[in-house]
Amino acid sequence: MRKTTFFLLAGYLCFTACSSDNIKTLHPESEPTDSISQPALEGYASPNGILILNGGARMLENGSLSYIAPDGTVETNVYKKVNGTELGNQADALYRHGNKLYILCDDYLDLDDIPQGDGLLIIANAETMRKEKAYPREMMTFARPEGCLQENKRLEVEANLSNIIVLDEHNVFITDAQAAYRFDSTTDELHLIEGSYALGNQGVTIESIISPNGMMAIDGHIYAGAGGFWSETKLVEFSKDSNQINRTLALGKGNLISGLCLLDDGTLVAATYTRGNNVTYLYYIDLESWNIAKETEIRTSISPDYFNTASSSIFSYKNNIYFPESETRISRLSSDNGKIEPYIDIRKDAPNANGFDCMTIDTQNGKLYISTHSECFENVIPQSNVLIYDLNSDSPQATRCISDITHYATGIYPM
Repeated sequence: MRKTTFFLLAGYLCFTACSSDNIKTLHPESEPTDSISQPALEGYASPNGILILNGGARMLENGSLSYIAPDGTVETNVYKKVNGTELGNQADALYRHGNKLYILCDDYLDLDDIPQGDGLLIIANAETMRKEKAYPREMMTFARPEGCLQENKRLEVEANLSNIIVLDEHNVFITDAQAAYRFDSTTDELHLIEGSYALGNQGVTIESIISPNGMMAIDGHIYAGAGGFWSETKLVEFSKDSNQINRTLALGKGNLISGLCLLDDGTLVAATYTRGNNVTYLYYIDLESWNIAKETEIRTSISPDYFNTASSSIFSYKNNIYFPESETRISRLSSDNGKIEPYIDIRKDAPNANGFDCMTIDTQNGKLYISTHSECFENVIPQSNVLIYDLNSDSPQATRCISDITHYATGIYPM
């Protein structure tokens, strides 16, 4: 993954939400659905506008926000222009809930040539981008869990944060390499979620079992995959006001999570894989009955390693499933015949592209957004492109290519 690779100054390939992922992580289903009672948002939250979160070349700059207005106008460094200050170093994920934006940043590097950022968690007005609250890293601590042998009674979140989903101001869910947490922005309390971690190295370390890839909110709950060295592969559910996992569903094959996506009929699809094994397993899950309705094996490895974010590696539109199959190619699993079809080679539209930053699909209109980079190192600002495709065609053409408005994008968010 990108953060580890950056320490080695090696390139990586990446995807969000390009938040955080499937479009469901961008539009919280837990919000009221009565459109009559909900005022239309304007400004940066206007419908048909696009926010792009840039992680930034973290040895050279902080994170930033770019904006594509409904009329196609592009604006960069939006947050800095409005507030006069910057996001934290290495911006990771963003989530909109109502008229607020929640922006998650690592914010642990203190470099002389980079201005101090506004913090690890920033809450801003979605319409104006004006900062409302900001939490520095030292404020985001949690009580040491029972059985953990670390000396301090309160522990800090891990340096590499990964995802954020908001159900309401009391239920801001955050993931990192240690665990999942529930943050209450009204009391400023951070709670460790029981069942989201294992104690490793004889109790010295806290190790997350939760995969942030494709976490999504559906009907007031949050769903995520779990697996890896410390856990069996499974689907987990988080609920409001609860500091423990609500329920789990064993998935079986594959020990790592590729991602999650939601089909038109409400079926949740979870993809799993094992490194070195050219097979992906797709589990079609009925959330109401909490059962696996169908299991499918496909002969390709769908891996989140092509992206630098915690987004899903599978995306659905009209029940077709889209995924990266190489550093620059998108393939499609057809809902008509169940076959894998080559779909997009981004080098045809962006010859300088050597990897993905992230991608997402706006399921409201079938637009696919992809951010690319020419090279990927923590001390290099690369050439980049934002490509927009229309998935309503069997032979998609790029409707727009916007150059150099992203610096290692970690999320593309249709508003």
